[in-house]
Amino acid sequence: RGRGSTALLKMGKTRMTLLDVKASVANLRTQILGARVANVYDLDPKTYLIKTAKGGEKVLLLLESGIRFHSTAFMRDKSNTPSGFSLKLRKHIRTKKVEEVRQLGVDRVVVLTFGVGDEAVHLILELFSGGNIILTDHNHAIMALLRTHNDEATGQKTAVREIYPITSGMETKRENPMTPDELVAAVQQSASDPKASVKDALVKALAHTPALVEHAILSAGVDPKLKAAAAAGWTAASPEVVAVTAALAEVETTIGQLSEDGKIVAGYIVRKSEKEDSAYEDFSPILLRQFAGRAVVEFPSFDKAMDEYYSVAEDQKLEAQKDKQKKEALSKVERVRKAQEDSIRRLQDEEETNFAKASLIETNLADVDNAILVVNSLLSQGTDWATLKKIVKEETRKGNPVASLIHGLKLDQNTITLLLTEDLDYMDEQDQTLPVTAVDIDIGLNAYHNAEFYYTSKKKMAYKVDKTMQSAEKAIKGATRKAKDDLKRTEIKAEIKIIRKVHWFEKFIWFISSENFLVLAGRDAQQNEMLVKRHMNKGDIYLHADTHGAATHIVKNHTTDPVPPLTLAQAGLSCVCRSAAWDAKMVTSAYWVHPEQVSKSAPTGEYLSTGSFMIRGKKNYLPPNSLVMGFGLLFRVDESCLAHHVGERRIRGHGDNDTDAGSVQGDPTEDDGSGDDIPLDEDEDDAEEE
Repeated sequence: RGRGSTALLKMGKTRMTLLDVKASVANLRTQILGARVANVYDLDPKTYLIKTAKGGEKVLLLLESGIRFHSTAFMRDKSNTPSGFSLKLRKHIRTKKVEEVRQLGVDRVVVLTFGVGDEAVHLILELFSGGNIILTDHNHAIMALLRTHNDEATGQKTAVREIYPITSGMETKRENPMTPDELVAAVQQSASDPKASVKDALVKALAHTPALVEHAILSAGVDPKLKAAAAAGWTAASPEVVAVTAALAEVETTIGQLSEDGKIVAGYIVRKSEKEDSAYEDFSPILLRQFAGRAVVEFPSFDKAMDEYYSVAEDQKLEAQKDKQKKEALSKVERVRKAQEDSIRRLQDEEETNFAKASLIETNLADVDNAILVVNSLLSQGTDWATLKKIVKEETRKGNPVASLIHGLKLDQNTITLLLTEDLDYMDEQDQTLPVTAVDIDIGLNAYHNAEFYYTSKKKMAYKVDKTMQSAEKAIKGATRKAKDDLKRTEIKAEIKIIRKVHWFEKFIWFISSENFLVLAGRDAQQNEMLVKRHMNKGDIYLHADTHGAATHIVKNHTTDPVPPLTLAQAGLSCVCRSAAWDAKMVTSAYWVHPEQVSKSAPTGEYLSTGSFMIRGKKNYLPPNSLVMGFGLLFRVDESCLAHHVGERRIRGHGDNDTDAGSVQGDPTEDDGSGDDIPLDEDEDDAEEE
């Protein structure tokens, strides 16, 4: 996005502190008090986005249970269907005004009030422990919440129809400045703990965060890590006590200034080191002493600092998710590839085994035939299988060469297993030490036909290998293509975009002429009425076509000179093209008049419908134009490049000394906000209804 650090690693701070809550509440009060809720969206089960509008300005308020709350300028992916909690929020707070934003005592709890009187509801955001977002009525009876829980310390149950303890946040630690005697007492109370430091002692006694206490101690020139036991001898008059007390009083003053109504609190993001491209480490509304020596990014408001900090954190999270999805997609491809390779390897091994067994049978044809003959002979004599096994075992013990070849009898499958090897005379010394091969022999076939069987099996395996290789290639390509498609979908979905400011005129049909004049047209009768009544001012031009159904056009004149002819011609062409002439393919003309010639007053006995006006006086007709429309792209030019574009949209025909009509004489897109009706002259004789 062209912002922030390019070397962002793991973020440091993840939750808001008490000081952050106070500063963020102060900033939000300046932004959304009096704003009306337009809608509520859920980004995930714990994060919600409240869209508000105030005076034409839209503010997006982001609430994350237990983590943060701030306005945001970034667009995030929303859930396709709203959750039940989101629908409950929409039902009770949509269209209501934000009446109050406040912190509950000195707790990390924020209360937003929508509506007044008995119709008021409160949205309570808890930023401690597991966090929570709670919707209550005007009496603080809970109507909906993210999670139900019980407080073990107080026994208070937080659930629907229970009363939220709105006053419990007031009964917390002191906020008044600490006196020297109180500081000494706090240090001495912790002196019995050998591990406790001066910082730990003051954190226990004060309502401030550890970071703020450390800031005060450093401001006083004292080491925060100093053990409380070592400082047990301090007295109220000790220089360290006086300095720390003064620093704490200064902190109290600074905190009090954060809560001033109407004040926008600045924000700071602190990096991990002094390098400008190092990762973000912390954010704060105050530059704390412990941040000295680190690179700091300053923002005009604390809200913007938080938005930047957490948006970078979300970017990191999304990038991590995309990396994980990428690895998972690639691992799926690898699994498919490995499965196919294993299948091919098994078939190849079986092919080689069948070939080797066929070769061994051919090498030992006589021995195989003899073994088949002996077994078949004994079986034909009626020898049972158990006796046959004993006979083979006994003959093997006696050294019978044929019986020695028989390794096993699988007579239920009509096969025997023989131990076969190549001729030792033709084998290397190394091969002679290899184990012999067990070959299953069908006793219903002779040795030659058994060898033929294995050769046939080898050919079948070779054919399967070829087919499997072809299918494996297709399977791998398919898996790779699917992985790429998944990654593309991930790239499109997982991103955070900065929200572009929508200009006031974008609700109308609009374009900017070649001479930098804004031309507006109504999309319907209501917008035609709005254009004339609210946005047409003295010096502007009203245009219409001599055709039924044409849209009202006005040219906003941001200069003190008359609108030039080229702009009038372009606006007239738009008028004709956005009328019935476009479908009829009929060439016709448009005309223009001054604002004072446009009236909403109809003659006696007549009625003007919405979007219709009376034109009084002379109409200035424009030359006929071809029915041609185009599609344009509007680019935002960086300020550093403005010098290269001076005069590109100057008024034509005024000579080379003319300047850009928009850059010097005014912004063509700026609206003066006037919505008053223009005084009209109704004394002209020529009147016509449009």
